[in-house]
Amino acid sequence: MARGSKSKSKPRPKPASIPVAEVASQPRPDKRRWIYAGLDLAFAVTQAILIWKVVPNRLPSASVHLWTLPICTFALSLGMVRGGRQGWWIGVIAGSAALLSTLLLILRIVISAAFLSGVYGAFGKAAAMTAMISVALLVELAALLPIVQVKYLMTRAGRRAFGVGGS
Repeated sequence: MARGSKSKSKPRPKPASIPVAEVASQPRPDKRRWIYAGLDLAFAVTQAILIWKVVPNRLPSASVHLWTLPICTFALSLGMVRGGRQGWWIGVIAGSAALLSTLLLILRIVISAAFLSGVYGAFGKAAAMTAMISVALLVELAALLPIVQVKYLMTRAGRRAFGVGGS
């Protein structure tokens, strides 16, 4: 057959047109749930290893307090994976508990820094400065993820992703 001649091929079907309103009304799955779950799990494992190997503590109250961070972060991960109303509640409660634990840990460090600065003079002031640097790192490494995550859970998008009513 020549190129210019018409062959008896079937005509291509036209793509079905879907009204824009229908496409917009179809819910897209929210991937943030799974991203947060992965980050939570990674942070929980990292925090647990650091507490176990790098920051062992002989003071029982401090040790228990430190272990609340990876435990709450792991529970936050479980809530994100579970989904639904129960997962939302687990996430909000675990995230809030992680934030409360972080705030109390910051308070403990600030009190220790004030003691060091007041009692040990110039050496204590240097130790207090190191404690303040650890507070800055604590905010970044332990508080930032739960803050952002609880904020997401409380927004309309987070509630919709978990199927929790309300606006």
